[in-house]
Amino acid sequence: MVEVAPLDMRNAAFRENPYPALARLRELDPVHRDAFGLLLVTRHEDVVAMNRDRRLGRDLRKWMGYEMIRPYLADTALERCVEQWMFSLDPPEHTRLRKLVQAAFRPKTVSLMADVIATIADELLDEFPSDGDVELMAAYARPLPVRVIGRILSIPPADDARLREWSDKLAVVVEPTARRREKQTADTIVQELSQYLDALISAHTPRDEGDLLGDLIRAEEDGDRLGRSELIANLVLLLVAGHETTTNLIGNGALALMRHPEQLRRLRETPDLMASAIEEMLRYEVSANTNARVVHEDIVLRGTRIEAGQMLLCMLGAANRDPAVFERPDDFDVARDPNPHVSFGGGVHYCVGAPLARLEAQIAFERLLQRFPKITLRNPNPPWRDTINLRGLAELTLRAQ
Repeated sequence: MVEVAPLDMRNAAFRENPYPALARLRELDPVHRDAFGLLLVTRHEDVVAMNRDRRLGRDLRKWMGYEMIRPYLADTALERCVEQWMFSLDPPEHTRLRKLVQAAFRPKTVSLMADVIATIADELLDEFPSDGDVELMAAYARPLPVRVIGRILSIPPADDARLREWSDKLAVVVEPTARRREKQTADTIVQELSQYLDALISAHTPRDEGDLLGDLIRAEEDGDRLGRSELIANLVLLLVAGHETTTNLIGNGALALMRHPEQLRRLRETPDLMASAIEEMLRYEVSANTNARVVHEDIVLRGTRIEAGQMLLCMLGAANRDPAVFERPDDFDVARDPNPHVSFGGGVHYCVGAPLARLEAQIAFERLLQRFPKITLRNPNPPWRDTINLRGLAELTLRAQ
């Protein structure tokens, strides 16, 4: 392979548009050691294989750099919480937790949330100016997922603002360059949120339908149930994961539509394309750049020997634009079919909340486009958040008419 300079994802140019750099790696150095010394995997075939390979896992405690880097403050509520996330564990612990949590995400349960999502979307859109500028991230993309996860977890609407603040400050747990003071704040938030959720569980009154919190409390598989601390930790996970990535999906998807007016017009003229449009938004501008895997035993990938204990970062945006899989990969096409993107990961760690994220995004865009026949982009180059893993906009100002 041609020698390629180590990629530094902290670079501002990469944050603004990572795809040229990723395309170069995908072509010339598909298993690339970056500026942090981590291995980046960029080809679709390899990302899919690594997500499914049982010789790799998600438990960062098995990474050789864990004790030195310690991504979460040692011996804190934050570290203990994250270490109980099913997201952070490998089989058999992951298998057990996922079975219990997944039981609450049955298709029927998720479908019952449609009316709740539509009501929240309409409430937020009612606050838009009838003819004027609106900052979509603050007015719609950020509050909608928080309110949705709040309603389905039976959290009172009066606590929406607290819920959003908690979620925003906990997002640092998926950012590799989070500062110590941000982790300290996140630790305090975990303690506050855990106490809040503990009280919420104790006071919960079961409902007949659409009761996700009740389903999680009652979740049982072969006589096994979630322990209290496990339940609270994974409720925190659902809050963080259900907020950040869906917020980015709505913001990134709106930007893609605004920058491709012919595709927006096509979607307006053929509303039945909405489901495939959401898949294309997920592919075209992924909400999270990376999917980490720790190598459990030595492997060889494209001639590169990777020792046990090393970390791989599956680069989702690179895989989603691999020309070996996607025709015209840099084009945004709301009717793209097939569309085997990897934005929800794969293998045993495939995102358990994927059906809910898809439903939220579909309803969010259906309502937005119905209510506002004319939407235009006010700033052609909106700023991106200063984050490495999470890929989302800091703001997106639109003219709504």
